Amino acid sequence: MKNNGAGKNQKSKIKNNMSALNLFKKSKPAIKRKPRVEKVEPIETKIEITQNVAKGSNLIITPVSAILHPYVSEKATRLEGMNQYMFKVTRFANKPEVKKAIQNRYKVTVVAVNMINMPSKKRTVGRHVGTKSGFRKAIVTLAEGDSINFAKA
Repeated sequence: MKNNGAGKNQKSKIKNNMSALNLFKKSKPAIKRKPRVEKVEPIETKIEITQNVAKGSNLIITPVSAILHPYVSEKATRLEGMNQYMFKVTRFANKPEVKKAIQNRYKVTVVAVNMINMPSKKRTVGRHVGTKSGFRKAIVTLAEGDSINFAKA
């Protein structure tokens, strides 16, 4: 069987008809882009406020505290025997901030701070798959003779 070009004419006719129908399609709005803003270095706004709550007791409040709460696990309880304590801290906390916060809150001397970024994990509940968000831990080593009693603190 010979093809005498009838197929080509049909394709071009369909193509022309489709371009005619494109006139009725909604046009996409132009995307307006925001102008670039130069990055500005953050200004430290940490202020310590001391208030007298009762006679002889001072309460130190830091608006931006690096410590969220003590982290309790088998490893954390094992580290307490070596005078090291584990805390869950904010995502962007650094070692000097954590050291200062621990010394202010618990009135102890911090020798070293080690930071760990815990990755996020996948969790399934039924047929739904989600993620458990990651977090940041700090292992704080205290000076000899110092200790933290979480039940009292």
